[in-house]
Amino acid sequence: MKLELTPKQGLTLAMQTSMHLLQLNNLQLRNYLGELMTSNAVVELEFPDIEYRPSPFDRQGARPRTNNDERDAPSKEQLMEDRETDASALGDLFLQSAALKLPGYQQRILNYLIHSLDENGFLSESPQATSQILGVPFQDVQRCIGLLQGMEPAGIGAADLRDCLRIQLLRATPQQDKLALQIVEHHLEAMAKQQYGAIAKALGVSKAQVLHSCERIRSLNPKPLNGLGGEVMTQYILPDFYVIEEDGQLRCIMNDYFLPKIKIDSSYADLLRSKTLSESDNDYIQKNYRQANDVVKFLSYRKATLQRVVEYILVVQADFFLYGPGHRVVMGNREIAQALSLHESTVSRAVSGKFFECKWGVFPLKSLFMHSAGADPESGNFDQILRRIRELIESEPPGSAYSDQHLAELLHNDDIQIARRTVAKYRGILGIPPANQRNAKQKR
Repeated sequence: MKLELTPKQGLTLAMQTSMHLLQLNNLQLRNYLGELMTSNAVVELEFPDIEYRPSPFDRQGARPRTNNDERDAPSKEQLMEDRETDASALGDLFLQSAALKLPGYQQRILNYLIHSLDENGFLSESPQATSQILGVPFQDVQRCIGLLQGMEPAGIGAADLRDCLRIQLLRATPQQDKLALQIVEHHLEAMAKQQYGAIAKALGVSKAQVLHSCERIRSLNPKPLNGLGGEVMTQYILPDFYVIEEDGQLRCIMNDYFLPKIKIDSSYADLLRSKTLSESDNDYIQKNYRQANDVVKFLSYRKATLQRVVEYILVVQADFFLYGPGHRVVMGNREIAQALSLHESTVSRAVSGKFFECKWGVFPLKSLFMHSAGADPESGNFDQILRRIRELIESEPPGSAYSDQHLAELLHNDDIQIARRTVAKYRGILGIPPANQRNAKQKR
C-alpha cells in the first residue's frame, strides 16, 4: 500500500459565516442579526428611529398622476367585490355576535363596532364618538366593546397594538405574566428595537427574564383581523438598493438604513480583566467576542462587495436603467468576476436573492444576467422581442393601433414565433396600454 499526501483546504467556521452573510438579502440579514443578539451575550443592536424609509421614487414622484390613472381607478363593481370580500372576512364575527342573543339596540351597537374595525382588527373610533354617532348611552357602548374584545380571535376590538397585546396576554395566561404586561405597557418601543438590556435595567430584572417575556409577546398576533377570511398574507419585497438617475448619471443607493448597528457590550471585557470568572465562563465570553468582531468585519466586506458588483452592473446595463426593459445586454457571473478580481461563486452569492428598484419598477438583480444563447423560453432573445414590440407600436399609424393579434402576425414575419397572449404579456412588461386605449389617447 502506498501512502500519498495531498493538500486539502477546508472552510473554517468564519469563512462559512462570511459566505452566508454575503448571500442574505436585507430582510434576511435583519432577522440574522436579531437571532445573533439573542444567542450572543456581548451583542447589542441599535435600531434606527423609524422602521421604514420611503423609496426615493416615492419622494421624487417618479410616477406622476396621468389621465391613465382615472381609467385605472377601480370600478363600482370592483368596489362592491372588495366590500363582499371584507364582509366574508368579518362573517365569523357577526356569527359570534348573533350567538350572544343581545337586545336589539345592543346588537345594533355591536354590529356597528364590527363594521368600524380597521384592516388590522383595531377599533380606532373612541367610545364617546360612537355614543354620539349612534345616540346611545356611553355605558352601553363600553359594554359592547367589552363583548367584542371577548370574541375570537383574541385581540379583536383593541384600541391599538399595545391594547391588542395586553388583551391577549390577560386572556391566554391563567396566572398573569406581569413582566410581559409591564413590557407591553411601558417598553414596547424598546422591545421593538431589541433593547433588552435597557428594559431589564428599568424593571430591575435579569436580561434572561426579559428575553423570555419578549418571546412570549412575539408569539401573539399583532393583527387579529388578518386571516379571518382564510387568505394568505401578502409578502412584500424590500429592495436591497435603489438605482436613480441624476443629470444623466446612474447612481446606486444601498437600502440598508433600517438594518440595526451592532454594539459590543464592553462590560464583559471588564469581567475578563478581573479574572474572577471560571475557565468555562471565560472561554464562553471570549468566544462571543470573537464571533461579534467577525460578524462586524464580514458585514463590512458584504456591503463593499455588493456595492462593487452593483456599480459594475450599472455600467454594463446602463441602457436598461435609462430606457427600460428590452435594453439588456449579455452579462454573466464570469465577466463580473474577472473584471472585479473576484471568484465566480462570490459574485453568485452577492446577487442571490437581492432586489433593486429603479424608475421602471422592482426587479430581481439576477434578471439583469443574460446569456448569449437567449433568455426567452418560447423563441428568440427576450430583450430583442421586447425591443421589436416597442418599435412596431411606435411605428403604428395614428388612430390605427395594432391589436395584440396583429402584433403577433408582424412578429411572425420577423421569424419571432410567439402567441397573441404572450404579446399581451410582454406589452404589459413594457408598460404599454392595449390598442383601444392607445387609440383613445391619440384622439384626445
